[in-house]
Amino acid sequence: AMCYVSPMVEKVGAAYVDAMMSPRVLKSHFSFENMPKGGRAKYIYAVRNPKDCLTSYFHHHRNFKLYNWAQGEFGLFFDLFMSGSLGFGDYFDHLNSWIDGIEQSDESILFLKYEDMVADLRSAIIKIAKFLGGSAAELIKDESKLERVVSASNISSMKENQERWFPKDQLHEMKFIRKGGSRDWKNHFTHEQSERLDELFRQRCSLNGAARWWKDEMAW
Repeated sequence: AMCYVSPMVEKVGAAYVDAMMSPRVLKSHFSFENMPKGGRAKYIYAVRNPKDCLTSYFHHHRNFKLYNWAQGEFGLFFDLFMSGSLGFGDYFDHLNSWIDGIEQSDESILFLKYEDMVADLRSAIIKIAKFLGGSAAELIKDESKLERVVSASNISSMKENQERWFPKDQLHEMKFIRKGGSRDWKNHFTHEQSERLDELFRQRCSLNGAARWWKDEMAW
């Protein structure tokens, strides 16, 4: 499963990561401050608008057995998200730490918005390949190989054979890839909840410009 091929750093620990063959592809929910740095490592930071992030995270919690949240209510989950009380901490602390880190760092970090990847997957893949360099940069020069990567990376393809992502026994339903796209939050939020999150977003992200992102995706 992909969770073993490309493991979460904070789940498997340093000894496991050190034993992996290079080059390694690792995942993490670490903030910028907590992310191990140095050497020739490159980082891809992908971010999604907070309303769809909250909604996706809600379904993630309901599906993973370890959370014991199969019957969890959206209203309670919304309040936990708003107060930064969920696993991996506060969404806005995390986002702001990486924005600040990217501004202060060299060219070892690639910043991507989920919505941009959905809108133009091909361009996102080319951007990632050029950023990684080496064999990835060479691969995209072959049009047939590039098309295979694009085809395998769309939501429809990723919904197939989902045991690739996580072992079946860890989930209530074999739906790790659920929906994709944007604005599914409209099927869950009340108008009052939407306004509360809009206001929190403005308060927490006004200084770095992020509050101007996602106007269409977050509009009621």
